Amino acid sequence: MNALARIAMSPNRYSRNCQSGVALLFALLTLLVLSTLAAAVIFATEAENWSSSNYQRMLQARYAAEAGAQNTLNWLVYTYTPPSSYSSYDMTKYPVQYSNNPVLLSAMTGTSSNYPDSTIQTAFSSALQDASVPGVGVPASYEVTAKLLSMQAGVAGKQPVQTWEITSQGNVASMRNAQVQVVMRIARTGTPLFGYGLFSTGTGCGAITFSGGAYTDSYNSSAGTYATTVQTSGGNVGTNGNMTINGSTSQVNGTLSSPDSGTGACSGGATTALTATSSGQVGGGVVSLSHAITYANPPAPSPTPPTTAMSISGTCGTVPTCSNLATKSVALAPGQYGNLAVSGGTTVHLSAGTYNINSLVLVGNSPITLDSGPVTINVAGTSAPGGTAIDLSGGTVVNSTSAPANFQIYYGGSATVALSGGAASFGVVYAPNAPVTFSGGGDWYGSVIGNTATNVGGSPIHYDRALADTLLVPGAYYPISFSWSKF
Repeated sequence: MNALARIAMSPNRYSRNCQSGVALLFALLTLLVLSTLAAAVIFATEAENWSSSNYQRMLQARYAAEAGAQNTLNWLVYTYTPPSSYSSYDMTKYPVQYSNNPVLLSAMTGTSSNYPDSTIQTAFSSALQDASVPGVGVPASYEVTAKLLSMQAGVAGKQPVQTWEITSQGNVASMRNAQVQVVMRIARTGTPLFGYGLFSTGTGCGAITFSGGAYTDSYNSSAGTYATTVQTSGGNVGTNGNMTINGSTSQVNGTLSSPDSGTGACSGGATTALTATSSGQVGGGVVSLSHAITYANPPAPSPTPPTTAMSISGTCGTVPTCSNLATKSVALAPGQYGNLAVSGGTTVHLSAGTYNINSLVLVGNSPITLDSGPVTINVAGTSAPGGTAIDLSGGTVVNSTSAPANFQIYYGGSATVALSGGAASFGVVYAPNAPVTFSGGGDWYGSVIGNTATNVGGSPIHYDRALADTLLVPGAYYPISFSWSKF
């Protein structure tokens, strides 16, 4: 029997063989689909595990970066020693420049410091370079830099007002390293020390006395000259007691601030804020203070100056660190001086720096001339001759920079301070315990703080409004911006 005959005789057997082949194909396809689904589930689970691990590492790295930023803030607040001299810094730029580059402290690999003081550089790097962060669960560390964005010189021995940008990079070492960078900017608050053209800390009647045509107004040295920026307002005065204005030509072109109230006659039992011919003599009116304003004593001069007599009359004589420039013209270098008396029409040139003096008296039309600034004079006043710590009535202050902040006098004692103005007498005086007198009728540009203030010679006082933004008393640091990013 041939094959065809056998097939014809057995059709069911052929059909069963075909069905078996199709079933096997479907089984293989089903196995492939199930294997693919299983692989997809495993891949998705693994991806989720990696994603969770990456997120955890990112959080750990960010924690490390924030720890670095906070520790840098703590270092700047509690360990950092600010500069005692600002001559190396270009504070007119933002950020502050040193040698035409931003001022930078670095504890970060690959980034160099650019800070004028190598001791500060080393201390910063030693404290914050590759610092480890405990409690994270994995090896974590940070590296940081601090860039000085802005700086204003401090006053009366206070620290400068600064703004810093802290960059902290947190690192977590694992199978997949994680890095997060945090950038935080911090600023120190500051309040103006010289917020009034004239302020007396004394209480009672006549804490400030104006007569003889004395008056106040204001200008802005940062915007131009007195002639171009003068205003018949803003010449504010303040006292913890009473202001007495004698004569109709004396005027306050601004406000009078006092914790006392009312106008009229003043007596020990009834202290008024203002005693004047008319209330209109205070153009801005009387402002009531909720409490008396307290001014801290300036720090004593350090080192303490000697109390020996030092005389300059035409030449330096035996005064140390004094140079004869020409006939009746000398130059004093920053340093320590005793009871310095200048006479004979001798011009004394001062350059930028700090002068610690026991007392200073100018007589015989002897001016002080600033060759550069700022000049800071710290007065001790120990057993001051004649009970006078500062007497400029026999001369003037020639400050050609027209910026009062470039000539600063600080005195914490109670001996007399006698001022005399002039065409270029730009300066500030901080003597919260001393009686201050104005004489000669010359102009004083800037601001004065004393225990009492007596202006009977008609000397105009021109308050520099720029002082509201300079010569600041520093406060606390606070964050002003924060951002972060993951590498």
